[in-house]
Amino acid sequence: MSVPIVETYDVASLEAFTADLVGAGFEPVPGTGRRAWRSPIHPAFSALTTAATMDLILLDGWPYEPPALLVKGLDTNHYTLDGLVCMWRDGDASFDWTAVEGLFARIEKWCADAEHGWDTDDLGRDALLNFKPKDRTLAVFNLPELGTARSSWGDFRGELHVDPFRVDLTPGRAREPSQLVGLWFRVGALRVPPRQLSELRRCLPRSQWKGLERRLAARRRAEALTPSGGADLILLCWERGAQLDVLVIACRGTGDNLEGVALQAVPNDQENLILRAGPDAESLRSRRVAIFGAGALGGHVAVTLAESGAGFIRLVDADALTPGNVVRHVAGRDAVGAAKVHAVQAAIRAHAPWSEVEALEEAPIRPSRIDALIADVDVVVDATGNAATTYAVAARARTAGRSFVSGALYRGGRISRVRRYARADDTPLDERDSPQYPLIPPDADEDVARAAVGCSAPVNNAPPSAILAGASLLAQGVIDVLTDRFELPDEIVDVYRALPEEPPFDRVGRVH
Repeated sequence: MSVPIVETYDVASLEAFTADLVGAGFEPVPGTGRRAWRSPIHPAFSALTTAATMDLILLDGWPYEPPALLVKGLDTNHYTLDGLVCMWRDGDASFDWTAVEGLFARIEKWCADAEHGWDTDDLGRDALLNFKPKDRTLAVFNLPELGTARSSWGDFRGELHVDPFRVDLTPGRAREPSQLVGLWFRVGALRVPPRQLSELRRCLPRSQWKGLERRLAARRRAEALTPSGGADLILLCWERGAQLDVLVIACRGTGDNLEGVALQAVPNDQENLILRAGPDAESLRSRRVAIFGAGALGGHVAVTLAESGAGFIRLVDADALTPGNVVRHVAGRDAVGAAKVHAVQAAIRAHAPWSEVEALEEAPIRPSRIDALIADVDVVVDATGNAATTYAVAARARTAGRSFVSGALYRGGRISRVRRYARADDTPLDERDSPQYPLIPPDADEDVARAAVGCSAPVNNAPPSAILAGASLLAQGVIDVLTDRFELPDEIVDVYRALPEEPPFDRVGRVH
């Protein structure tokens, strides 16, 4: 019985691959336990290096972990100074490396890109990946606030945070003994970003390099991320098309033992944060929403809409957050005692700072007050779970000509329903008595767990998973209206757990 040479999920696949390596001219490197294989250099590398051989290193985790290819003498992107040719992204689903033909095809494409020009969108994190050594510490910054100017350099300061450990880069010179001394440099396009501190010299104009040398010579402490009196941090930014790339380097050591450690550069300006808000973010920035109910359902909906790009959210709820609420609420235990609207407002501020939030501690029932709260918004959202409030707000929204979307959970969270009145062909909520809108039969035993200790109010029994699913469905319904797509029907009912004796709710899924 053969013994696998690496820890593998598929012994047969690995053995077939190594057999193909032998057929392609590879030989195992002595003393490596058949992990390292050497062959004549692939012809595609001929224009990039004078090296005569290349090494392929098989790694634990085959076939989900690709092998490492080592080639000496290259000077390009997607390549580290220790010879690693970076050919696959983390999590690549192609598995091209499991066959020699796929390996060689990727080598040929990599070499063609290296010779004729990389796809610029593929180089974003290349500087960090190729730098040695590097560290997982986050360097957080707002590049516009740092005030970098083209073909120039200047000071910034680093503020260390211990729990969680990170360093914030802020404008201005270090003034306090605990602050790190930072220098930023902004240059034009770089063919190959620096891969170690010594390579910074070829990236900077002579005057900038001389200035950096003087500050590095002033270092008095060897530890990284410790104030030394000289340069502790270096931020290099360079132009790549219409955007800037950034590399943050922490200095370690002194004198001849000085080296740089690349940190994870993570911008926190709104332009970068909103890149993760999804494709609707730009159109939602000008949209305004009023949400009645900031409990478990409404809180998650509000944060989701803000994260998706909504520019203004008005939260309306009179309740305070209790310890029991936080089991399902978007806010945590540190917010207990605060009004729910303020707890949700804080969560939005932490997740989506581009959203303006107005938090109102009230439970309006007078038509005139509801009218005032919805007069300047595009969509009115009901997440109160209170039927009387739902119909009251829906009626005023209809009278005011405002789009209305409501969501609620039923039968202990087994069923979620989202209803909309936003178009002329949508049926008003109080007129939905046809088979098209099936009535959800009540069951008090499922809806209520028990009365909370010291409180006469019953506890809704919906599990957190149902809350999240219902909030997602309601947020989708609101975004469908805000973007004027109207791809969803005016009423959606999802069954999360079947009610066997009560059709059409006797099957899990969407009720049609």
